[in-house]
Amino acid sequence: MSVGPTPDAPWSGDPGLPPETRALLACARAVIDRGRLTAFRIALTECSDVELLCEVAVSQGMLGHLHQMVSAAKDVDPALVNRLARLQGVSSRRCLRQAGYLVRLLDELETSGVRAIPYKGPMWAERLYGDVTLRSWVDLDLLVAHEHMPRARELFLHSGFVDGNAFNAELMSRRRRGWGEVHFVSTDGHMHLDVHWEVTVGFSGRSLTAETLLARSRPSSLLAREVIGLSAVDMLLTSALHGTRHRWHDIEGILGMAVLVDATPRESWAALMAEARKAGCRRRVAVSVAHVCRVLGLELPGEVAGAIERDATARALLRSLRPDSLSRSAASSGRGELVHLLWVFATEDSIAAGLWHGFTRLFRPGPADWATLGLPHYMEWLYYMIRPFRLAGKWVRRLLH
Repeated sequence: MSVGPTPDAPWSGDPGLPPETRALLACARAVIDRGRLTAFRIALTECSDVELLCEVAVSQGMLGHLHQMVSAAKDVDPALVNRLARLQGVSSRRCLRQAGYLVRLLDELETSGVRAIPYKGPMWAERLYGDVTLRSWVDLDLLVAHEHMPRARELFLHSGFVDGNAFNAELMSRRRRGWGEVHFVSTDGHMHLDVHWEVTVGFSGRSLTAETLLARSRPSSLLAREVIGLSAVDMLLTSALHGTRHRWHDIEGILGMAVLVDATPRESWAALMAEARKAGCRRRVAVSVAHVCRVLGLELPGEVAGAIERDATARALLRSLRPDSLSRSAASSGRGELVHLLWVFATEDSIAAGLWHGFTRLFRPGPADWATLGLPHYMEWLYYMIRPFRLAGKWVRRLLH
C-alpha cells in the first residue's frame, strides 16, 4: 500500500498552490539538493510580484534560504535580488545579535553551575544549516533541569529580564504537574526567553525531561563557541514534537525536519523508532517523517513506512495534512484552531493517551484561570470545576466570530 506521493510528486509541483508557495518549496528542495537549482529558477519565473514572494517567504520562515538560493541561481530578476538582500540584511543582524546574547546567557549559567541546552532558535539554525541567519524565531529557548530552575530564574532576573507573567514561580513549583516552561521578557521588551524543563506535545502526560536530554547531550557549537547540544536522536524527536504541535504549518519547519531525515543513516532508523516508542511519540515521529518526505520528495525510510502501514490513525493523520495546511489564515479561524487541537490529540500513540491529553487540557488549571479568578489555596479545587465552563465560553466565542 502506498502511504503518500512518491519522491517524483512533491508539493512544489502542485498546481493548486500559489506560485509563491511552490517557489519556496522548490527552494527547500534545492537546499537539500543543489542539483535542483534549475527547477527552483523555473519556479521563480512564475512569481510576478516580488513583494508578495518576499512576504510569503517571511511568513514561511524561508527568507534566508530564498536569499541564499537566489544568490546561487543565475538570471534572476535584479529587483528580487536587491529586495531580498535588504530584507536579509536586517534579519541577519537581528539573528546575530540574539545569538550572541544567547551565548552570553549560557556563559553566565555555566558560571553559576547551571547546565543548559540551547533549543530551537539560533541553535537549530546552526545545527541544521550551519548558519544562524538562515532561520527566524520569535524567542530564545533553553532547556534546564528542573532542580536548577530557581537558580536560573534568579540569574535571568538579575540579567535584564522580568517574569513574562505573574505565575512563573507557581509553574516552576508544580514540576511535571505544571506546563513545562516559563517565560521571561527583557526589560526593554525586545527579547523573549522561554526556559523549559521538559519537552511535550501540547499538555500530554508524556514528556522528554531536560535531565534526560542533558544526559544524552553532545558537544556542539554556536557562533564558534562550544555549547551543549541535543543528541542526533533527540534533535529529530524534538523537531517532530515541535512540528506536530504546530501541525507543520511552515515550510522552514518541514525543511529542517527533512535535513535531519536526510542525514540519518539508514541503519539508524530501527533504533530511532524504538526510542520514539519509548518516549511515547512513535506516531508523531512516523507521521512527521512521512509528511516531510512526501512534501519535499525524499525517500521514506523503511522502518517509518512500516510504522505508517500498521497504523490506520497515522495514515489518516497523514492524509489530513494537505497543501492548504501551509496556510496560516485557515488555521487561525475558530474552526481551524479546533481542527488543529483535535489533530494534536489524535497524534498520541493510543486512544487512552489521546483521551488523557484532552482530559488534561479540559480540567488542569493554568495562568489564564489563576489570573481570571484569584482563589486562595484552600479553594484551588474550584479551578478544576470552573475551567471547563471558561473554555466552553472561549470556544463558543471563537467559533461564532
